[in-house]
Amino acid sequence: MAYNNVRFMGYVIDTAPKLNPDGSKTYLGLNNPQQDIEARCDLMLRAMTTARDALPAQSPPLPPGDTLNVFMAPEFFFRGASGAYQMDDVQLAIAALQRIAADDQWLDWVFVFGTILGVSSPTLNTPPYDIDPLANKEVYNFALVQLGGVAVQGDTGARVVMKELMSGVDFIAAAANPGGLLLGDVEHLAPSTTGGPGREQQAVNYDGAGVFELAGITWGLEVCLDHLGTVRRLQKSPQLPGENLVQLQLVPSCGMGVQAPSVITEFGGYVFNCDGSRAARHSTLAQQVPPLVNVALSTSTPVSGAPIALQSTSPVLDVPVSSLYASGPGVVNIYPARAIPARQTVPGSTVRLFWQASADYQFVFLLVYDDNGSYVTMMCEARSRKTNFHGNNYYLPLSLQMQDSLKQAVSIQMRLAVGSSPYAGAVWCKISVPGFTFEGNAFEFSANTSGLPPLTVW
Repeated sequence: MAYNNVRFMGYVIDTAPKLNPDGSKTYLGLNNPQQDIEARCDLMLRAMTTARDALPAQSPPLPPGDTLNVFMAPEFFFRGASGAYQMDDVQLAIAALQRIAADDQWLDWVFVFGTILGVSSPTLNTPPYDIDPLANKEVYNFALVQLGGVAVQGDTGARVVMKELMSGVDFIAAAANPGGLLLGDVEHLAPSTTGGPGREQQAVNYDGAGVFELAGITWGLEVCLDHLGTVRRLQKSPQLPGENLVQLQLVPSCGMGVQAPSVITEFGGYVFNCDGSRAARHSTLAQQVPPLVNVALSTSTPVSGAPIALQSTSPVLDVPVSSLYASGPGVVNIYPARAIPARQTVPGSTVRLFWQASADYQFVFLLVYDDNGSYVTMMCEARSRKTNFHGNNYYLPLSLQMQDSLKQAVSIQMRLAVGSSPYAGAVWCKISVPGFTFEGNAFEFSANTSGLPPLTVW
């Protein structure tokens, strides 16, 4: 669906741990994680309904598909009384939020439900693979982006973006509430990429990368510290030639503002930040003119502070909002609808080479050149009827050691090498797969599109 306009709404609520009079901090929440998730989902729905009811009246009403409403909460909205949920409870939270968003009333809405924190315990490397008592727990901090009104589509309307860098304020450093996770006891899941052109483009809905397509729009999302001006997660991994530039950039955070050096939107695009850092909590919308120009707020509506009635308990349990969020239920800030900038693509060009190495194995190389015609990077996709490579595109150097469907060894090594004159570079391969072996330069290539076409061995 091609939307004409976008309207941003920020659910501004304090999502940081409670700051006690003695300077210590406490994770707020219910001791029962399932009840905690239910209560937070109920409050999220209350805020969503507040936003819907506060929208300006249109006469005549806008037709469906004209304006996309983007509702975003801050980082750490879902974390519970221990600082992070077990992974089974994370799945419970995702399913509950998707049920809420699937209602038909949320057609033409996109929700960013803050972030959800999960924790898992690494296991030993030897049977029976018990939990390693000496290893730090692994934490996952991710944003669920959900298209509304898609009850029949399942996960097709969902995207997940992982936070890659852990801040020193993400977890309590000392004296957490009983069972609470301490900063020194946890480690973030290792970053999925090291940066580079095209490496943040999502290949599948839940792969955690920061650039994705949804509702006919190209989005970028960074969680808090990933957006810092000296980090610039998305800036370090720009899209490849021919890919769509980011039209709308989102930054859910707890202690971050819009950082101009990290903005990756096309000219005319928007960056939207919603932050939950105690008294400094805020929302900001800016347009990349350039330079960045802030967009003024239209309305700010408080969310009801009535107790949350948990219907899953008998009798019904009334949960004070202050037991979940230190500063109460928060407000919904609504910004005026603005025209969505026309989609633009990255300039430059690519060269695609197909190597049918054997009847069962094919290698597809993609050479990337910038708009000046200079070589930038290269990727390789391995395809086979007998080995599942999951459709992945790999950057060089590449080293794969795996088995095919018949449990036969598959070994693939590739790296860049110096080419022979007049070629600037070459791709050296050492491949050993059932029915095919090869070692040497598979092809040589020019440093510029004005040079000779690649010279291949096939």
